[in-house]
Amino acid sequence: MDADPRADRADADCLDGVRTDAGSTGAGRTGADRANGERAGAGREHAGEGSGAVAGRLRVALVALNRRMRKDWPEHLTPSRLSALTTIAADGPLPVGELARRMAVSTPTVSHIVDALAKLELIDRRPDPRDRRVCRLVLSDAGDELLDDLGRRTTGFLEEEIRRLPAEQRAGLAAALPALEALAAAPERPHDGGMDR
Repeated sequence: MDADPRADRADADCLDGVRTDAGSTGAGRTGADRANGERAGAGREHAGEGSGAVAGRLRVALVALNRRMRKDWPEHLTPSRLSALTTIAADGPLPVGELARRMAVSTPTVSHIVDALAKLELIDRRPDPRDRRVCRLVLSDAGDELLDDLGRRTTGFLEEEIRRLPAEQRAGLAAALPALEALAAAPERPHDGGMDR
């Protein structure tokens, strides 16, 4: 996949960099027909599997993939710091309170994350031109380069792993992408992670 790493940042937590463009799979009518048949077969095979069982399997798969993708990442890049960086990259410049709202965590939690990112020189604080008492967060050049690098690495890792799957599993994964994208785009419910983990 030749995805633009900057565009890949919209999705924060560790699965950053995964995009599928409609029509980019190369499957024609025959491929689509085959995928439809496989989906129907899979539906029959897992007809008795409720949403709780699907959620459990999905969670286990995502945790394992996440661990493998992060294996050679910098130690200082925790999931919450990556989430903050990708949110700032996608939506910045942002004041701290707005970053907290978008990450669905408390302002003190985000302040702790922001302090760590500033110490690592991955973000810059800039005064708001309309209100000097407010500072807005932007990515530094180093933060920008880090996200570009991670986007390329993550996409490359996933592309290589997907290539190794049997054809029917690749088709099944492509068929599942709209549902996964809908899950990712669903509004977040407010919660407080309580720590920079």
